[in-house]
Amino acid sequence: MSEAVYREYDSEALFAQYDNRAQLSEEALNAIKADQSARSEAYIASTERKHINVAYGPHEREKLDIFLPQNDGAPMFAFIHGGYWQWNDKEGFEFLAKELNAAGAAFANIEYALCPAVTMAEISDQCRRAVAFLWREAATYGYDASRIVVSGHSAGGHLTAMMQATDWPAFEEGLPIDVVAAGLPISGVYDVEPIRLTPLNDAVRLKAEDVADQSPMFMKPTSTGPSIIAFGGNEYDEFDRQAEDLAAAWAKHGMETSTLNMPGRDHFTALSALAETDHDLFAAALKLLGLK
Repeated sequence: MSEAVYREYDSEALFAQYDNRAQLSEEALNAIKADQSARSEAYIASTERKHINVAYGPHEREKLDIFLPQNDGAPMFAFIHGGYWQWNDKEGFEFLAKELNAAGAAFANIEYALCPAVTMAEISDQCRRAVAFLWREAATYGYDASRIVVSGHSAGGHLTAMMQATDWPAFEEGLPIDVVAAGLPISGVYDVEPIRLTPLNDAVRLKAEDVADQSPMFMKPTSTGPSIIAFGGNEYDEFDRQAEDLAAAWAKHGMETSTLNMPGRDHFTALSALAETDHDLFAAALKLLGLK
């Protein structure tokens, strides 16, 4: 047996724990993405209360979409897409807005630059700029700045937790400490050390000294609201472990935390549950938004 490099895992076994694309065939993954893209395009075409490609910062990828429900003063659900900080765009995730809008929530779809063009630290700051923009511009678009729930999937789950651990007044003058009312990270990585030790780091380029500053597991949460940390029951063991460890770590700081294990869901179908009105993940979102 090779030497362990992280917990009980040697290099090969560790990569296997985080190689999510190996869970599904290329055909199955492409089918999921095609379905999400079709549903997204249909919703963009059908809804009138939308603002597409709103710039929140100077970088060409610092853009977001806002989808609004019929009622003004709604809570805001701010979503950060995944892709291991190196893949994907916000396009194709708009389908998530449909049922949340129907339930009375506003929805923001956040874009950010990708590694290796930028670092993970820069991506975290971009997402902070996006969330700060959503807080500042709430009156402009007609939703409630005091009820911004941040969520994200995979790398977006990590970035969600980073938003919950941000010192907002230090990040930007005039921001309150509780910019983020609650968090719903989904299938995230909260200790990024294993990423540094796998081929995923070829693009991410984490150094040993970066890990503490980019691992919400080792940071004190600043959000005063609760966090529901979700993962698929069919995901690799490390995703279960990361979720449970983050919940335990943040509970020690006084945050109200819980985990949501979604039986039968792999890394990719875990996200699909956010658009299913009869699923516990959708119910968790409504609870955090104050809509249930």
